[in-house]
Amino acid sequence: MRREVGMVWQRFIRQRLVARFLIGTVLAMLLAVQGVAQLANLADLTASPFLDTPLLGAQLGRLFAVVFCLVLQGCLMIAAPLLAMGTYTDDPLLAHMSPTKLLARLLAIWGLLLTAGIVSAPFFSILPLFGSLTLLEIGWALAVVLITALLSGAYSICCITLVRNLPTALVAAYGFLFLWEVITVLVATARLSPPASIIIVAFNPFTSLLATLAPAFPPTGPIAAYLDTLLQFTHGTIDPALPLYRLYVAGSGLLILLFIGIAGVAVRPQPRRWHRFDTLMSSLGVLYLIGLWLGREWWLIALS
Repeated sequence: MRREVGMVWQRFIRQRLVARFLIGTVLAMLLAVQGVAQLANLADLTASPFLDTPLLGAQLGRLFAVVFCLVLQGCLMIAAPLLAMGTYTDDPLLAHMSPTKLLARLLAIWGLLLTAGIVSAPFFSILPLFGSLTLLEIGWALAVVLITALLSGAYSICCITLVRNLPTALVAAYGFLFLWEVITVLVATARLSPPASIIIVAFNPFTSLLATLAPAFPPTGPIAAYLDTLLQFTHGTIDPALPLYRLYVAGSGLLILLFIGIAGVAVRPQPRRWHRFDTLMSSLGVLYLIGLWLGREWWLIALS
């Protein structure tokens, strides 16, 4: 397994995917800083008694946190299908492989996605300067970003193994993501009865990310209007105070196992007999379902 992961990383390095992805992520975060500065009119605020305005400082801190997390999560979601395709560039026919090699490719993609998160960490170090965020809030926000990275990698690998044609798989992966975002926005703005609407909206990664920070955002002020506008698209008629991220985190773990299981079966040559990999994934799935049932009070609160 370690040798296979190393080979995939060498392939990433030869294709310069590592450098391009990490540099692109850093540039996106820098643009986020500039965008927040322009939205908040920091040039004007520096001429005013900004430090003596704690409410404004709190809103700026949360605005930075929201934008940083959204940009980082968006970069990971966009990059995951491209990275998954990069693991197959030396194998254009997508020849059959063992589940071990498939998992090695998935681990390499996860490793690069998580590396991008580590590279972005210095940007989050400015948030304590505003004093408006608790460690629990930023921890849940980063947990949603982490889960999204794992889910995006598993989804991308599964899409490629099912479609078995790189250009078509890439179009299908991005097409489904775009369609899913549109559906969740339409469901959020429509007046559908819960809990179906809540479940669909909660599995929009951006909605669940905002749910970690929106409840404690100052309700009024010069910057709060930006978040209110954003919440109209992500939450719509759903209460922003609902902990949708709990439902997202709980369900995404099951989706990750499902995507890996499907990809592990699809990548094997026919006839596809029962494999030890199937036993492993089935056992993990059963254990995860048991864990979800035992901890149902934690995530069912999002449906109340």
